[in-house]
Amino acid sequence: MSLLRPIWGLATASSSDGAAGGSASTWVPSICNFCSSFCDIKVQTRESDGVRRIVKIDGNPEIPLNRGRICARGQAGLRQTYDPDRLKQPLIRVAGSKRGEWNFRAATWDEAYSYIVSRLQKVNPWEVSLIGGWTACVSYMHFSLPFCQTMQIPNIVASPLQHCVTAGHLGTDLVTGNFNVHDEVLADFENARYILFSLNNASVAAISTARAVRFGQAKKNGAKVVCLDPRMGELASKADEWIPVKPGTDHAFFLAMLHTLLREKLYDADFVSKHTNAPFLAYKDENGAVHLAADMNGGKPSSYYVLDSISGAVRAVPGYINTNEKAAGGGRIQPALNAPAGLTWKGHAVKTVFDLFIEESETFTPEWAAAITDVPAETIRRIAIEFGQARPAMVDPGWMGARYHHLIGQRRLQAIIQTLVGGIDKPGGWLMNGEYHHRSEKAWHNMQHGGEHQGPPVERPGMGFAYGLLDIFANPKAWEHGKPGFSFAWAIEQQKAGKPSAFLPAMADTGLYEAVRGELTFNGQLTGKAMSAAEAEATIRTKGVLLLKSAPRWSRR
Repeated sequence: MSLLRPIWGLATASSSDGAAGGSASTWVPSICNFCSSFCDIKVQTRESDGVRRIVKIDGNPEIPLNRGRICARGQAGLRQTYDPDRLKQPLIRVAGSKRGEWNFRAATWDEAYSYIVSRLQKVNPWEVSLIGGWTACVSYMHFSLPFCQTMQIPNIVASPLQHCVTAGHLGTDLVTGNFNVHDEVLADFENARYILFSLNNASVAAISTARAVRFGQAKKNGAKVVCLDPRMGELASKADEWIPVKPGTDHAFFLAMLHTLLREKLYDADFVSKHTNAPFLAYKDENGAVHLAADMNGGKPSSYYVLDSISGAVRAVPGYINTNEKAAGGGRIQPALNAPAGLTWKGHAVKTVFDLFIEESETFTPEWAAAITDVPAETIRRIAIEFGQARPAMVDPGWMGARYHHLIGQRRLQAIIQTLVGGIDKPGGWLMNGEYHHRSEKAWHNMQHGGEHQGPPVERPGMGFAYGLLDIFANPKAWEHGKPGFSFAWAIEQQKAGKPSAFLPAMADTGLYEAVRGELTFNGQLTGKAMSAAEAEATIRTKGVLLLKSAPRWSRR
């Protein structure tokens, strides 16, 4: 059968019908990965002349995520298999040709692998960088992490790290404790009565069929939709109320919203007391730094302290548990969100985290935010009150990132607000995915039997996944060659020199420019020949830095 032969007409019969020649259709469940929505699909195949081919891709109606819907890009997925112009075998650039000329010759897989090995043998492992769009996304980490460790490649440059994880998810995850990138939070639109969007036009209106389907159901169910957006975009046009906020000032809106929720007492006190660190006692040192009242064991907190509303005594709660209702020594307690004046713990004057939170938010009034956002103070106050009263309410977790410097802080604010109204793992709020729950259950079991983490980082729940990765790419001892990733090497050397450096260089491209130019040092060892600034920029922009051939050339052991 010709690859150019039209095939869509073959998909008209149902799965139980026979095709020409008596063959029957078969529907196979699968997942579309043309975007990070990962819609559930069913793939129809049919046999003709002894060859079984894909003839149709549809959404899977049995799955609640996208409910049988799929976008045009997903439906066109069969062309990934049958496009006549697709790459069908390895290609190697013809000797003497230049990049951009598109002059390649066909090669066998054995020849291709031999070619890759021969190129890799000419550079040191720590001079190689793994480049890719979703290379570091959790969806591919199961494959890319073992590859990097086997090949001793400590460098990854991938869009999710710089533009997705850091710019958005990290802020959310620092509050929720999850860390699974894209699929950790399922926004339960259809069960929400009130939905507030910010920096999120693309994920509903342009990218995610799964989110658009569930958002459409929320509209049908009568949920009020409020959209913060400088322009009347696609999502704002579907909202009940469009708030034209000044670009880059959404964080001020949320600070004022938080200020109002706290002072109007429009929070779920029971949820916040039982399932957050809000009732934990804390104190400030002579430098104004806040410390939690906690017992430490091996550098980690084994217990925290709260004020029990039932007994009026300061009690300890376990450091690793999903509720504050049980004391460390046993017995039921009811942690107080507010502490009386004069309360002390081990000689320190203490307050609850919630008390300190209220104090810290004092200046962020709607009037303060109005001057920054160009949104009237009365509008900010009204939205906050509506949101706090309309349970269940949801501030969308969002996907948008890498555009404003404050985005990590804004995502933290949104997660805090969602937590304050008790909208975590509840209908109409943020639902943590099943995979996260399974991993958490396994981690809890391990903790109860003396082991904090078992297995590779990708199998750990929440921030344990992030910490596991940091312990690999940031740790020189994790590599046979003793060199961390170039971003960490750069940060270490900057700190030695007393210069500013990236706080979390795994989430940045810091050091990449210096590595390509041959200026990156680590423990006194410097690259050989350096590139000019123009050459370095051209390499980064046009060559993708697949092999950092001018990267630091530390001596082999």
